[in-house]
Amino acid sequence: MGKFSDYLELIRIKNCITASFGGVIGYLISSNFEIDIFKIILVYSVVFFICAYGNVINDIFDIEIDKINKPFRPLPSGKISLKEAKFFSFLLLFTGLFLSVFINIYALIIAIINSIFLYLYGKKYKKYKPIGNFLVGYLTGSVFLFGGVAGKNVYPVVILFLCSLFSIWGREIIKDFEDMEGDLKEGVVSLPIMYKEKSLFIASLLIIIAIILSPLPYIFGVFGISYLILIVLCDILFLWAIIILLKNPTKKTASKVSKLLKIIMNIVLVAFLVGAV
Repeated sequence: MGKFSDYLELIRIKNCITASFGGVIGYLISSNFEIDIFKIILVYSVVFFICAYGNVINDIFDIEIDKINKPFRPLPSGKISLKEAKFFSFLLLFTGLFLSVFINIYALIIAIINSIFLYLYGKKYKKYKPIGNFLVGYLTGSVFLFGGVAGKNVYPVVILFLCSLFSIWGREIIKDFEDMEGDLKEGVVSLPIMYKEKSLFIASLLIIIAIILSPLPYIFGVFGISYLILIVLCDILFLWAIIILLKNPTKKTASKVSKLLKIIMNIVLVAFLVGAV
């Protein structure tokens, strides 16, 4: 049986902690920072366990390729057996779903949907990216939505979820454009492989949808002027990144734009936090 540290490595604990904080942020925004410690602990725990389940499932499906590419990982190295990993993934899934019941029915539904999507992504859509990219966008944005349904006002978190979904979906396509050579060798199907530079227009369109959605919390009177100022700044930066990419659609530019988009997305998150205060 593997050591405790091996299991922490298997679940990719840093990723789980990051995702859990995303859930807490969603809750804080929807509750206007009226803090309920019990709900915060529940939201944090459920996101942590479901994310951990997804990471373990991913490693179970990747065990053969990891024997070549990542032989040091707990499964291919034999530190944790496949049987132990399968039982552990079930335990994580059960715990996450069980705890979500104590939040509300909406939290349970999201937890179930995310668990199914994590399984499908690991089994099939990690290498079929036209669908896999959407799943990454959805799963990343849904941590905010999950926290949001635990609070009183889910509306601004729905907008944050949609903005995250579309912008991350677009960014994943841009990352695939950067990774085309490696994906071709590994038999991965992606939009850039299928449509080359035209795929960047699809990515840009998805990011533009996020831009269009972003001012809605201000327009409907949910957030104030401080939010609008920050979000307009982000939208300008998003458009600037798109223009840079479309004017010079190279692997190097895609790499730079991908990193820039990640920074802008973090500023968007700050804008939502400022708006909710």
